[in-house]
Order: sequence, then structure tokens, then C-alpha cells
Amino acid sequence: MTLKDIVAYINLLDSQSIHAETQEAVRLLDSVLHVVGNHSIQLDSYGKNLRQNLSSITTGIDEFSNTFAQLKQRLHNLVEQYEPQYFFESKRVFDHEMPFESTDYILNRQLNIDEDSNILLHSHLRNLSDWRIPGMIIRPGTANFIEDLVPMDPLYLVDQHQDLIQPAVSKFTPEYQRRLREYVITDRTDQPIMSALPQGQFGLVFAYNYFNYKPIEIIRRYLTEIYALLRPGGVLIMTYNNCDRAQGVGLAERNFMCYTPERYIRQHAESLGFDSTFSHNGAGDLSWLEFSRPGTITSLRGGQTLARILARSK
Repeated sequence: MTLKDIVAYINLLDSQSIHAETQEAVRLLDSVLHVVGNHSIQLDSYGKNLRQNLSSITTGIDEFSNTFAQLKQRLHNLVEQYEPQYFFESKRVFDHEMPFESTDYILNRQLNIDEDSNILLHSHLRNLSDWRIPGMIIRPGTANFIEDLVPMDPLYLVDQHQDLIQPAVSKFTPEYQRRLREYVITDRTDQPIMSALPQGQFGLVFAYNYFNYKPIEIIRRYLTEIYALLRPGGVLIMTYNNCDRAQGVGLAERNFMCYTPERYIRQHAESLGFDSTFSHNGAGDLSWLEFSRPGTITSLRGGQTLARILARSK
């Protein structure tokens, strides 16, 4: 029995919606009892017997629900027993294996995204891109999501090596490239990761296929710093390896991604003051969370030159 097996079982049980169905069944039976009990024709003790039957059914449903909840809690307890070794292994891989990954390997490492999730993510990014406020994409890479963020002014491109940023920059004309802000960061020291970036200015921070390869303690550091980077009303959208899903645990067990359950990320984000505004788990590898800093986006900008920004023709 592996952790993936346990989480797959939990996922399967979570898909069984017994509460609403049992409530509806009791409601229908109670409706029948109401008809029988209030009809002018009363034969023997049928009404009384039906009331007793319904009481027994209700008690049985309650007992079933309690036992079902206990089973799920037992499985969650098993998960907690397995987790320390998974957190340890993710940190070990991050410290001792990932530093040697080549630029080409990182750039060619893609998420498996189903079409519906792909469309939905593009839609969310376009809806949040606002020319009045700065935006940031962490690991712009070779994916085309950056094109949804080009209205933001300026647009910051952030990664851990200049060679990881350059493919995204080269998509655009020299004129637009001059509007981009490129920053190289490192999370392999005890120093702040993003202190060189302007604080309290960003309306949107988007991290794509980046936190999937960071252990939970590193993600917590980023969340803390990103909260300070966002202006009130600003939003963080981050993909990650959701290990509250069996598929995510499987990726962690193969050391392809880090072990990062949604519940731990959400817990830390909310402790910082973030509001959890959206989450999505696709049919493939793609899971993302959206957090917002409380408040309303404001800007002093009153206008912008209207022009359409196009990627460079291939």
C-alpha cells in the first residue's frame, strides 16, 4: 500500500456524495409519511409503523454517515503518517538533484494540460490583465500564456537564470521587448528571494510550471514575499503539484515533481491574509490556485496608447 493508493481511495470516497442523496431520500419518505398520517382514512396501525420505520431508517443513515466519516478520517491519518518521508524526499531532490538540471531540460519540461483547463486558464489570465497596473510572470518559459499578460504595463519576467527568460522575450518585437522588465532570482540562500522587485505594486503574479518543482517550505517563502509584492486587490495564480490528488502523489513518488498538497499551501496563504478565490484540478497534470490580497485594485493612470501587441512572426 503506497501513499498514492491511499490518496486514490480518499479521492474515490470524496466523489461519493452521500449527504445530499440521503437527505433527499429521507425527505421523500417523510413526504409519504405525511400523506399517510394526515389522510382521513386510517387503517390499523400502518401510520404508526411507518413512523417507526422512518425513525429506524434515519438512525441507520446517521450511523452509516458516521462510519463513513470515520473511515475517511482513518485514511487521512494514514496520509499524515506517510507525509514526513515525502516532504523529506522532495527537499532532498530540490537540494541535491534539481540544481544540476540544464536550461534546455527545464524549458522542455511541459505540463500535460487537457483542453478545457487550457482554455479556462487563458480566460482567467485575460480577465485579470489590466494595462493600468504592473504584472509578473514567474517562469515565462516557452508556453504562450505570456501573450495573455502583455496588456500589463510594465510586465516583469522572473526566473532563476537569464537563459530561462530569453525564449519568452525573443517572441516579441524589439519595440515591445524594451517594455519588459527582466529579473533573475534565487531561492537557494537564506536571503529574501524577491526583495529587488517593487513592493506593493503588482496587480497579477502568475507562476506557471514553477512551484511544481519546489518543496513546500520554499513555496511558503514565495507566498510570504508575493503577498508583499501585490497591491490591495492583486491576485496570485500559481500552478503546483496537488498531492491531495493521487496523480500528484504519483508524480512526487517518481521524483518528477515535489510533494505539495493543496491543504498545506492554502493554509499558509490564508494565514498570511490571502483570500482563496479559485482552484482548479484538470484531467492532466494541471492544478492551480488563485489567491487575492484583500482590497480593491486602484491606479492613477488615466489612459494608454492604444496598440495591439503581437508576438514576433516565426
